[in-house]
Amino acid sequence: MKKASLTLHSMIEEALQTGADSIELEYVAEGLEVTYVFGDRGIGEIIDNRRVISEIVRELIEQAKLEHQSRGILEWAYGGKSYKIHVEEHESFGESAFRLILTESRR
Repeated sequence: MKKASLTLHSMIEEALQTGADSIELEYVAEGLEVTYVFGDRGIGEIIDNRRVISEIVRELIEQAKLEHQSRGILEWAYGGKSYKIHVEEHESFGESAFRLILTESRR
């Protein structure tokens, strides 16, 4: 996946496609570290494009309604299935970090 075209949407779909349990987003010196978590293992990448980082974080805060709270839920449809994505914002070394927990909706 090209980092320049990375969006919140493409990150979530990549995680669902690969069977990840969650996505961790954390600021590091090089940019934004994105880790796809599978049980006790993770695969990560660094986004170093500040515009892309800003857009992803803005969209996440907006869609999960995190403006005045630290937890939210995104409703997501992918591959004919519905998902609830629980979003948690917390502080890590003085900056916001995010955890997106991916769960299939029970209907």
